[in-house]
Amino acid sequence: MKTFNTFSEERELLLMSATSDRYEKEVADTINMMAGMAAERPSVSTSYPDVLITLHNNKRVHTWLEVKMNHTDNLSNPRAFYKDGKWQTTYKTPAATAMVEELNKSTETKAFIQNIAKFSGIDPKKIVIPTTLSLLKDPNAVPLDVMKQYMNQPGVNRYIMNKENYNLGDVVTKHYTIGKEEPAYYMQAADDFYMISRKNPLKLPRNIPELKGMGDFKVRVSTRSAYYEVQAEIKIKKMGSSNYSVKPGTRKKNPFT
Repeated sequence: MKTFNTFSEERELLLMSATSDRYEKEVADTINMMAGMAAERPSVSTSYPDVLITLHNNKRVHTWLEVKMNHTDNLSNPRAFYKDGKWQTTYKTPAATAMVEELNKSTETKAFIQNIAKFSGIDPKKIVIPTTLSLLKDPNAVPLDVMKQYMNQPGVNRYIMNKENYNLGDVVTKHYTIGKEEPAYYMQAADDFYMISRKNPLKLPRNIPELKGMGDFKVRVSTRSAYYEVQAEIKIKKMGSSNYSVKPGTRKKNPFT
């Protein structure tokens, strides 16, 4: 049975997704009004960036724009699972690789494994922390109801890892330029337009700032109605401002003119 907290969290995620989808389309529509540009939000998987931009006079020149409604949006959220005494992931992205490396080094996370093993009565050498419904069926997996009970205890933190002052700009750049099915070399975040790396296939102004920044690299246990997930939160604390933007209604410079 769904708890009120679980239902509220799932409803909030659906609302955020719908709002984000609408904003991505609005950004694409804004770019479409510019001479020589075609932009669309194609129906593709999340392994692709958000908005595809193509030049009218050269269909071979196309690239992707990643769109975030706010500076504080999660820039990447790969999932991890614990099995055979180590953290692992099925994701093939640089962000996922960095997540697993940090999880396996973290003293916080080692303490979490020992504590949840004791709480659930499972041998810490055999314990499984799944992030999918299928792995939850493993006989050594911590059951959903047990994980919920553990996480709902006073003083227990859902964040099982927090690496402060981490160079997330580097992680995010690799994530979008080599970790997606096709690279994104530009990002619109709130009312700011950035370069992702110095590659510039659309020949936009060179004074557009490059996405950089430090932040906290966190990993959180998020309980759902049928399973739970262990997922990263990658948020740059301060991106810096840009003089350029394609946000609908912006007063900033248009990078495409």
